[in-house]
Amino acid sequence: MNLKTPTASVSVVIPCFRCAKTIERAVVSVVQQTMKPAELILVDDNSDDDTLVVLQLLRKRFGADWIKIICLKQNGGASIARNIGWEQSTQDYIAFLDADDAWHSQKVEIQYTWMRDHQDVALSGHKCVMISLGMQVPFISTERHFRARYLSQRRLLISNPFVTPSFMLKRNLQYRFNPSSRYAEDFYLLLQLALGGNSIVLLDVELAYVFKQFGASGISGNIFKMRCGDLKNYWRLWQLGQLNFAVMSMLITYSSVKFIVLLLLGPKLYKNLNQWLNKSHRQI
Repeated sequence: MNLKTPTASVSVVIPCFRCAKTIERAVVSVVQQTMKPAELILVDDNSDDDTLVVLQLLRKRFGADWIKIICLKQNGGASIARNIGWEQSTQDYIAFLDADDAWHSQKVEIQYTWMRDHQDVALSGHKCVMISLGMQVPFISTERHFRARYLSQRRLLISNPFVTPSFMLKRNLQYRFNPSSRYAEDFYLLLQLALGGNSIVLLDVELAYVFKQFGASGISGNIFKMRCGDLKNYWRLWQLGQLNFAVMSMLITYSSVKFIVLLLLGPKLYKNLNQWLNKSHRQI
């Protein structure tokens, strides 16, 4: 690492499962930050391929004093991997990245500086660029002056405006990703934070590259299971007393309508509708 590069009090957590072919791109995007995070935590979720070997090579290449590898004895899913990385982190803020995605080189500098200057905010997210599989990462210019929009509880209850690789949050928060869910677990964390009275902000700047096509196979593209995850989130929050029955019922009805819309429009048109509603990502 270049000692002249400023360091941010940020722990980066990447859950790793069968990602031997993509994890280098993710790690390099962290290494190349204009303001480097203080530590990188790679959580191997009991991969059965060469993932752990690649992680060890990356640790040797970029610094054993900077990269921490945690090996889980059994596969638990991204939520558990992120939570364990969270517990092992040491810095004031945590940022999450998926093993098959990447960051803009100024992501940490811009987001951390903004978070540091706005201590009232528990979590911020930003826009991202959805990149078709096989395409190279494009250069995207960033603006120093961008809009920051505080999101209301009502807005967050309707849908998740972020992707997890855009998250940066305070380490000392009491909430965690739902360890019992593999779908919409990031949405559950956002809802708990919002309903707990914490401030959540959307930064109107593109700082992440997500290599997943909406509607494609895999967790991110499995729209039906994501909708089921939403339903479970609302139900669980009602059980915990964070939502009243009337609000929970309306939200479940709204999420169910999304199923019907998907069936009528198909994945492609549904993707366009979802992007228009969220306005937090675009695809190239």
